[in-house]
Amino acid sequence: MILYDFEHERPGSLQDVAARLAELGPTAGILAGGTDLLPNMRLKIRTPATLVSLGAIAAQPPGTDTDGWLRIDALTRLSEIENSDTVRAACPMFARSAHVVGSNQIRQAGTLGGNLCQEIRCLYLNQEHDFQFVAPCYKRGGDCCYPYPKNEKDFCASVFMSDIAPALIALGSDIELVGANASRRMAVEDFYTGVGMTPTVLRADELVGAVMVPPPPPNSGWGYHKSTIRGGLEFAMVVVAARVALGEDGETCADARIVIGAVSEGPSRARGAESALVGAAPTPEAIAAAASAAVAECRFLPHHNFSVEYLKQNAEVYLRRILSEAFGRAKTGPGKGGQDQ
Repeated sequence: MILYDFEHERPGSLQDVAARLAELGPTAGILAGGTDLLPNMRLKIRTPATLVSLGAIAAQPPGTDTDGWLRIDALTRLSEIENSDTVRAACPMFARSAHVVGSNQIRQAGTLGGNLCQEIRCLYLNQEHDFQFVAPCYKRGGDCCYPYPKNEKDFCASVFMSDIAPALIALGSDIELVGANASRRMAVEDFYTGVGMTPTVLRADELVGAVMVPPPPPNSGWGYHKSTIRGGLEFAMVVVAARVALGEDGETCADARIVIGAVSEGPSRARGAESALVGAAPTPEAIAAAASAAVAECRFLPHHNFSVEYLKQNAEVYLRRILSEAFGRAKTGPGKGGQDQ
């Protein structure tokens, strides 16, 4: 991989990194695993003049705080997340979502923070411009949008591909952002804007410090699926994630979170479908209705040669399956299959 000339720095702490980002402004790029940034630099989607490396900062191991929340350092490699006994015991869906990212080589290098902040994708954006698409698109500062020529200039119809973000949103997780002067914490779902030009709320002087996952509610279960053509090495066509909880009677749904990812500019919660499940018995009919409602309320973009209709059908089929799995785990409970990976 041949890149252009750039400066390279290795601060010793996240605060020092944030301070340098504040000083350098938009000319800086953050380098962790580099599995997303470096290919984008080769394609000149990103052209930072200075790479501020996180290589001198050691990731803290996964751990649980006094409130039972699991804390995962953003510098944690995806391979460590998928194989961590702590993560697999506390929230197996999180471990599962890390396991399906790319290849083992990618997971050995890629970090949690990098996966959550990766660039959105488009077949026209992620190409060499001297090969086929000569004029730069809106995302690259140009004056055209290849898939949607009549779009306004502030609209980029690209797809956000993180496999992990939908799982974290379904789990009700928080994210910590470290800035030059202060840190802030928010729900992971609030981290994403759903806007292709600016997919996250991350400021120029901020970086992701950690992710915090709450303990599961009583009588809860989870379901997760990533659809790809091949079993691995693929960006997703659809990602679906769900977490449900049964009431004290063990027969009706007390809480539900349903998330669809990899079909639009950001991961989407299906709040209407969630509300329809609460208070209802998780019968096959109720689950099928919830899956259909979730697909109807979420926005889908055609991407990577998949039509909207195909993506919707795929999402609905696998939502039915993972919701059934989630309610099955909720009924069996921890230790009897409810928290298995």
